[in-house]
Amino acid sequence: MKARILDEQVKVYTSMEADAVSFSTLTEGTEIDFAPAKRKAGKLWVPITLSTGQQAFIPGEARIAVIRVGAVMQKNVDLLADPEEGALVISHLARNSRFDILKVMEGKKWVKIRDSNGTEGYISGNTRIREIKQKTKALARKNILSGAMWLIAGVLIVYSNIFGSSGGSFTILGYGALLYGVIMLVSGLVQFFTAPS
Repeated sequence: MKARILDEQVKVYTSMEADAVSFSTLTEGTEIDFAPAKRKAGKLWVPITLSTGQQAFIPGEARIAVIRVGAVMQKNVDLLADPEEGALVISHLARNSRFDILKVMEGKKWVKIRDSNGTEGYISGNTRIREIKQKTKALARKNILSGAMWLIAGVLIVYSNIFGSSGGSFTILGYGALLYGVIMLVSGLVQFFTAPS
């Protein structure tokens, strides 16, 4: 997932070892790709990928803001140069246009975003948007587990209705649970194998 550094300076280390060497420093606003935090020898570390593709680590106490992905849910939204009414219109966002959510301003009146072309600007906080969940292995595992549970519940319901005397409505419910479980399980597996490590 992507994030921005919030601290003025964050040291970058080659490994999670106690004697690891800091070889670089990230400044406030720098964007990184990061993975879930790991603990080693009682200290928390965040694995990151630098713009060069190099794998590195930053301390777990470093403050970062996750860059979420959104999509416009209304027609023709103006992307403004500044967070104020009457500001210069940089471009227009059509329905379903995707963008990175960089910052929600105080009072939630304005949202700083970056469109698919890399242009940064502001949209009104009243704009109807939806957040797009980014693929992660953790979310994939959750979907796989949920799918398996629905699948088991569906099998139990269908099995008990075939060999029991329950009505047909429970059988329909069982097949519905089976179908939903299969969909969740397959989508979770696909997400697990396509999500970044």
